Amino acid sequence: MTRKRIITSRIQPLPSPNPLDRYLAGRFSYLTQDQWRHEIFCGKILLDDVIVTDPVTPVNGGEILTWDGSRIIEPDIDERIAILYEDEWFVAVNKTGNLPVHPSGRYFNNTLVAMLEDRYGRKVYPAHRIDRETSGVILLAFEGKCAGTLSESLAMGSKEYLALVHGLFPDDEMIIDLPLGSDHESAIGKKRKAGAGGTETALTRFRKVLWAGHISLVRCFPETGRLHQIRAHLEAAGYPIVGDKLYGRDKTAFLDFIRDGFTTEMEKRLLLPRSALHAAKLVILHPQTKKKMIVRAPLPEMFADFIRAQKNS
Repeated sequence: MTRKRIITSRIQPLPSPNPLDRYLAGRFSYLTQDQWRHEIFCGKILLDDVIVTDPVTPVNGGEILTWDGSRIIEPDIDERIAILYEDEWFVAVNKTGNLPVHPSGRYFNNTLVAMLEDRYGRKVYPAHRIDRETSGVILLAFEGKCAGTLSESLAMGSKEYLALVHGLFPDDEMIIDLPLGSDHESAIGKKRKAGAGGTETALTRFRKVLWAGHISLVRCFPETGRLHQIRAHLEAAGYPIVGDKLYGRDKTAFLDFIRDGFTTEMEKRLLLPRSALHAAKLVILHPQTKKKMIVRAPLPEMFADFIRAQKNS
């Protein structure tokens, strides 16, 4: 089912008045300035509940912006999810590696939440985070209260990820406890950095599984649940994840991807079409029955095929 996408947000304070079309093109880059002018001329933009038809209408900040975003063309997704467990309280899903969990940016209908709500005919509530390009286990509750209880169970349980990384990972267990914070040296606002100056404590344990050429398969055990924790810790340790556009060894990949999309040339640079990070296992106490649960997601074919190719090369 396609949902009507009405975007409503408050415009943050601006240093000086901005023409509406320029502001929209800068904030919502999925349409050009000319395309935003067309939306304005068609009466699809409201400021403080009043339709605006003049593209150069000044915005100062503080206004409520409303727009029918049905025109946005959403990127393709990998819909081949698998249900690993379900009961009356929640569902455990093996998410594919090209599927956002909830609406963000261009994605609205093409999300895991939308797919599951169509399947079950009811609302679902993610109990934890998992990045769009990360595959594997994710838990979603059928009630908001259950999502909170499920999150508490996750906090007291354990998670295991698998990652393909560049370099020959050492045989001994590696423990990284570098704090995390914003990467102020990066042109990418959401990028994080592990090291001095970080404000969030973080700890991840890593264990090598195997080597394949100059690539390693590594088990990752995050003891804390910080945003981008595993990716940032592996980058800091000198073993970036294969295919990671933001924390990988190619520091220009993310901005190139935003500008040009995923090209054949980029796949050659990154070796894989997505970040090779997989949520392999969750161990929790069921939030209602209090029984121990182990939920596993099998190794993706992409991982196995890549390891085989590296061993044969």
